[in-house]
Amino acid sequence: MLSIKELAHLGASLKPSEFRKQLGPFVLIQRPPETKGKKGTDAMGLPSNAQQTTMARPDAVSTGTLALLFQFDDLLIATLPPLHGVDALQVGRQPDCDLVVDHPSVSKQHAMLRWDAKSGRATLQDQGSTNGTFLNASIKIRREAILKDGDIISFGEVQFWFLLTETLHTRLVQEAKGKQFRGV
Repeated sequence: MLSIKELAHLGASLKPSEFRKQLGPFVLIQRPPETKGKKGTDAMGLPSNAQQTTMARPDAVSTGTLALLFQFDDLLIATLPPLHGVDALQVGRQPDCDLVVDHPSVSKQHAMLRWDAKSGRATLQDQGSTNGTFLNASIKIRREAILKDGDIISFGEVQFWFLLTETLHTRLVQEAKGKQFRGV
């Protein structure tokens, strides 16, 4: 994973098309995972996906969503495989998922994220997960949902900010100009 801070210089130095070539058509941005020490199967030396999925706490979902919007510099960008044409990414706790989300509230095969380059849109579908997949902390996804630039996706208690790469580039350039203006 890359941090926003690490990516800021790259974003300010590249043209939007070059930036998109480096990162792909969209990014998923998240807060750094909590590190409170090992519990459960981690403490026994077993992979975390060996444990049962736990129930998500509703307050953790809403708190996490707000944190994404106000802690921009501290956020991380999930590394995704290259996307070409029509591609699907499996999201879940299992190590063979395209986006591994190592949290007990996330199911082993939680959701499917699809990208269609021709239409320039992404869709998301829950795969029968225990805790569900939510859009903008309120809409439980029951069928395939079209994602919009800026949507917040929740897999269990873990939130991601879905941004088109061009939007992220614009934000990084604005942040860099703001810091120059403030003399930071």
